[in-house]
Amino acid sequence: MKLSLMALIVAAGLAVTALAQVPESAFEKDPWPAAQAGPLKVFILAGQSNMQGHAALRTLEYLIYNEETARQYEQWKDREGRWTERRDVWVWTTDGKRSGNLKPGYGASEMKMGPELGFGWAIGEHLDEQVLLIKTCWGGRSVRRDFLPPSAAMPPAEQLEKELEAARKRSPETTMADVKARCGKAYRDTIAHVNDVLADLPAHFPKYDKSRGYELAGMVWFQGWNDMVDGEQRSEKYANYTARLAQLIKDLRRDLKAPNLPVVIGELGASERGDFQKAQEAVAALGEFSGTVKFVKTRDFWEPGVEQMVRNNVWRGPNWVTFYNVGSDRGYHYLGSAKIIYQMGLAFGDGMIELLEK
Repeated sequence: MKLSLMALIVAAGLAVTALAQVPESAFEKDPWPAAQAGPLKVFILAGQSNMQGHAALRTLEYLIYNEETARQYEQWKDREGRWTERRDVWVWTTDGKRSGNLKPGYGASEMKMGPELGFGWAIGEHLDEQVLLIKTCWGGRSVRRDFLPPSAAMPPAEQLEKELEAARKRSPETTMADVKARCGKAYRDTIAHVNDVLADLPAHFPKYDKSRGYELAGMVWFQGWNDMVDGEQRSEKYANYTARLAQLIKDLRRDLKAPNLPVVIGELGASERGDFQKAQEAVAALGEFSGTVKFVKTRDFWEPGVEQMVRNNVWRGPNWVTFYNVGSDRGYHYLGSAKIIYQMGLAFGDGMIELLEK
């Protein structure tokens, strides 16, 4: 049957209209309008390299474009292949002191991601207020030395002498004062960075509304490798780690003037569960932290298949691409897997939401 000229024109018009309605992103509307209500909710994301995030963004892209996983991750790309942003969640990080709307690329470099992406997604979906994530994290830091809280005892003299001797092999001019200054430096830097960002919010986030103010809403602590591999701490089953981390939480609450700050402790899940993980969990079990500190397990998100690829040296063979689609770090940092890192971030977010609701 032949169509009239008018019918062809109408059909063509409908086709154009349908094409125009194809969304620019995975959603049919802007999913992240700027938050309108209440004070800015501020969350501190502190720790060492796993909190920095070393998952290459290509491993996130693989999840986005793989039909088996796309439904959970496709919101982070638009139809043109650009990263999308959450305007209702802001990020500031010590890694290059970058700041802006939450998007992939706030890991240890602009080409990597950390737990902030999953955490920011979960918190952004839960809260109506604008959210700010302040990342204060550096690789290779311990609670025994770098994050040593001010109320904790300094290391014994013999340990300081050993550290001085080792330091002088690299830099002969090192003094005992230099060694002592390293104790607690990451703790002091955390306090300083948080205070500096909060003191000048409009400079980092021009859309910040001073009339609404801000509120310290929570902290995620994700650290432990350097303490776990410390032989002396291992021999004591990490009892002093439990005591130091508990003191760190109390000192941070005091120094940030947030006495009931909710805290999520992320399990060090890059190794088999053992005494160290028990020492982490013991902090959340202390009666004084009831209802305000939560231990969140991460070992459950491990990817044995990716680990096996590393063991089999797949990354250096003819099928290397099968590893680099899903991993980007062969020895550390959760295999550099966006899937592991993102799932952990979501779990931290769910844990924080549970504390906020209490």
